[in-house]
Amino acid sequence: MAFTFATFPAPPPESPIEKRQKPTLAWFDSAVTIDTWLVEVYLLLPDKTTSTLILEAYVAPENTSNNRAIIDLSEWTRKVENAVFFEPYVSFQTGGYVATPSLTELATMNLVAGYQLQIYSVTNGVKSVVQGTRNFLLMPFAKKQQWNWTGYESIFDYYPDFGNKKGWLTDREVQENTYIRYDMAVEDEGVVNALYLGNYDYEYETGENTNNANWDQVRYQVFYNNIPQNVLILDKAADVNGFYAAGQVIPIGPANINDNANWIISYDLTTQPWDYIKIELIETSASKCREIRVYPDCRPQKHTPAQLYWMGTKGVEFLRFDGRVNDVYDVSGRESFAVNNFFNSTYGGSEQSMRYVPITYQQPSEGKRGFTLSEDFFTQAERELFKTALTATHMMVRYEDTWYPCTLKTTNYTHQQPSSRLQPIRLEVEIAQPLSC
Repeated sequence: MAFTFATFPAPPPESPIEKRQKPTLAWFDSAVTIDTWLVEVYLLLPDKTTSTLILEAYVAPENTSNNRAIIDLSEWTRKVENAVFFEPYVSFQTGGYVATPSLTELATMNLVAGYQLQIYSVTNGVKSVVQGTRNFLLMPFAKKQQWNWTGYESIFDYYPDFGNKKGWLTDREVQENTYIRYDMAVEDEGVVNALYLGNYDYEYETGENTNNANWDQVRYQVFYNNIPQNVLILDKAADVNGFYAAGQVIPIGPANINDNANWIISYDLTTQPWDYIKIELIETSASKCREIRVYPDCRPQKHTPAQLYWMGTKGVEFLRFDGRVNDVYDVSGRESFAVNNFFNSTYGGSEQSMRYVPITYQQPSEGKRGFTLSEDFFTQAERELFKTALTATHMMVRYEDTWYPCTLKTTNYTHQQPSSRLQPIRLEVEIAQPLSC
């Protein structure tokens, strides 16, 4: 029998799959005598060509009778992820770099990476011609815990290729089979991710083609009393030949879009009434997935609120915490040093004045700054969403109009079922940059 990919365990689909699923790839060839297999990994482009050899490794057959070999692609992708730059904290827009949640226009984020595995046999030290290839698209920062794994989850519900698809890369549920709900105050910032895969004709599975996941604009409509009050259209950037442009970052916060010069009429979200903002991915005016609705958040704010932004299981998420924020400075690592305790004429003045000059001085050092966030009024949907923040690896916090990259310090969270009593949520984060002190 000639070279064959094994069908059990099933090879991963060629559509994007999540990192924490365990995609395995197996192959065999019982008709040849070989020393070992050689696997080369190349970056895959949407036009089906490859570029850049990024990894090669020998794989010993586990069964010499048929030269069967098997690899865990999730282990391999950890080694190749550095080949694709990913930056969830800052994005480039007209005028320079800004914190990603502050974007006022569309940008890209490397949510998808494409690879091609080329498999060769090696006999007596001689490499064969390529025996088989396997294309493989990964969503490197998407997650799915193994206790939820019953197979490869279809990504196609997140393809914006038809009006009844979810489309947006978020864990928020579709409400009333119509829209995805966000609640935001007028000063809140926020973004959402969506895939754009329409620049090349690439069929992943039968009937599922990338050029169906195509859209060219984002449409914003402000509604009040069920009547549209204003419209804003943002255009997607030009197509490029790279999966790094497949992940789009789209501003949806009222503070992100309020001052955009492209609104059809003047309608200030901070002073004029609105019921919700409708946001759609469109292609020649046709909606390509479920809409997003941003409702005004009227929960009580007695203190300066904070916003938490993180990479969820498929894309960025955020929540606002309205409770009192504890702004914590930790400089416990600072030390001091002593100087000679005698009059030094270089200070000038009299010897008596030296009693005002310190004998010990603080060493330049680095401390830590962090925030304790709290919220008593999360809805049940927001409480469910908050659970994904506990496992996030990329996170930012916004306090007093500044975004800070941060790490999660809370190590224990007990999720409680809804009840008639308020269920406060507390969270501790630490800024992921040293505090100069």
